[in-house]
Amino acid sequence: MTREDNHLNEQYITFTIGEEDYAISIVNVEEIVKVTNLIKVPKSQDYFVGLMDIRGKVVNMIDLSKKIMNKKVGNSVMNRAIIVKIHGKSLGVIVDRVSHVVHFSNNQIDPPPPSVKGMSSRYIIGVAKKENRFIIIMDIEKILSTEELSEVTSIR
Repeated sequence: MTREDNHLNEQYITFTIGEEDYAISIVNVEEIVKVTNLIKVPKSQDYFVGLMDIRGKVVNMIDLSKKIMNKKVGNSVMNRAIIVKIHGKSLGVIVDRVSHVVHFSNNQIDPPPPSVKGMSSRYIIGVAKKENRFIIIMDIEKILSTEELSEVTSIR
């Protein structure tokens, strides 16, 4: 069984960016927090929105809509973040809204459509359907390239 196959029978946390629903494996999730007191860092990538103190631990925060869509979706308020562990490092991923935990069985997940090309094909695992809505399943560990992760997590 490949790593991709392992993703197909897990629990996922679902969240929204703009009008789109996404999910990531709960295995990567440390916690969900309210975004408060972001400390801006000058001359950083546009998707990197700053640092946040979470119970004495400094966590780098990225805006997922800017990262995956190269723009801020609508005029959403950055108020929720999913703290994930990527290659041993904590990273805050700011989303519009966190929904709930769902379980997808193998037959509920289809492979990504062929129209998914370029960068997004690196981190989109598949598409699932829940309550008449499509949910894009992401591999959050692949959302940043090794260089991007190194750059973002070295900012402190």
